[in-house]
Amino acid sequence: MMEMNIEKVACIGAGVIGHSWATLFAWKGYRVALQDVDEAALKYALARIRKNLEFLSEKELLRNEEAEEILQRIEVTTSLRECVEAADYIQESVPENYSIKKEVFRKADSFARSQTIIASSTSTLKMTEIQKATRNPERCVIAHPWNPPHLMPLVEIIPGEKTSRETVEVTRNFMEALGKVSVIQKKETVGSIGNRLAAALWREAINIVDEGIADLEDVDKAVSAGPGLRWAVIGPHLSYHLGGGRGGIEHFLDHLGPAMESRWRSLASWVTIPPSAKRRLVEGIRRHSMLRERSMEELIKWRDDRLVKLIKILYLEKE
Repeated sequence: MMEMNIEKVACIGAGVIGHSWATLFAWKGYRVALQDVDEAALKYALARIRKNLEFLSEKELLRNEEAEEILQRIEVTTSLRECVEAADYIQESVPENYSIKKEVFRKADSFARSQTIIASSTSTLKMTEIQKATRNPERCVIAHPWNPPHLMPLVEIIPGEKTSRETVEVTRNFMEALGKVSVIQKKETVGSIGNRLAAALWREAINIVDEGIADLEDVDKAVSAGPGLRWAVIGPHLSYHLGGGRGGIEHFLDHLGPAMESRWRSLASWVTIPPSAKRRLVEGIRRHSMLRERSMEELIKWRDDRLVKLIKILYLEKE
């Protein structure tokens, strides 16, 4: 039987997702081994982790003196064996490619202890395929974060055909112990729950720009100041249930459903981004006022400042 007695976490891959996971695990008190084949990537990752911790301190999510202590919990290596052999939990975040991920899982499975869960951060690939490379597929699972993992609460847990129920439950319990909001996806699809929803919305956002219905910046405003704000609190289904008044979702479906259906009939249905849309997206981003006013680094900080404020209200404040 697996037990959630986790003290050391291995992070394979030191890119954007990998170093953010490492920040989270170390911040929450775990010893972390961060691995990448590129020493320069590891050096950059440590610098980014330090920046992440400075940001968390600035936002009063940790004390100033804690940052150095947290950094001391992180060790880096280019050796996969060294990274995983003493780990109680493994989080893989290498490029989205089956051959790369399967090779990493094959090696991690051979080096890691028998009870150690091996989780993937993949947003698109299927665990049923990845776990074919291992001798112990029952301990392999997807734990897909939203970027950046050290800030965004959501993690989507997706088992493969041979993933054990125990692996799913231990992973979920661990994620919730980290302060994550976990959801379990019951069936494998191309992409996770959140990414599929985001893809559907973005296609229509692109279409509105391409058809000249609205400028790109106004489309972004319409999402963030409208449905995005409401969905951040209660999600789409509960939103429409409340929109049905006393009759709830049944009333909404019966009386407002036809209006929704008329909109659906007019939405884009393409599966390849039209060349004209690509041109207009690039042009629209270049004209975006927020990019004229801020550098990319400044915009990321501005975004994260507001994310933290929302997270504090939605998930950290006691009701």
